[in-house]
Amino acid sequence: MIKETTQIESEHVSKYLVTLCRHFARKVPATWDEQSGLVTFPAGKAEFSLNGLCLIIACEADSEKQLEQVKGIIESHVEMFSRRETLELDWIR
Repeated sequence: MIKETTQIESEHVSKYLVTLCRHFARKVPATWDEQSGLVTFPAGKAEFSLNGLCLIIACEADSEKQLEQVKGIIESHVEMFSRRETLELDWIR
């Protein structure tokens, strides 16, 4: 598995965690609570965890192509749900 991680710092990270997981659960398997979440996409998975005012998102997949697909889904949805603030996702392997 290939894994990359990013962090979001915001006063609204707990809202983002729940909103993202709830949204993804409409189409793919997802579980979450107020502190963490797991979403399983056809191409790979994304794990969410809170650390204070920081949301850590870890994406995993079997190939580079699949990892880019999962990261792309996460990036587009973070952008969609964070309209009031600009969030940049810097991925670290």
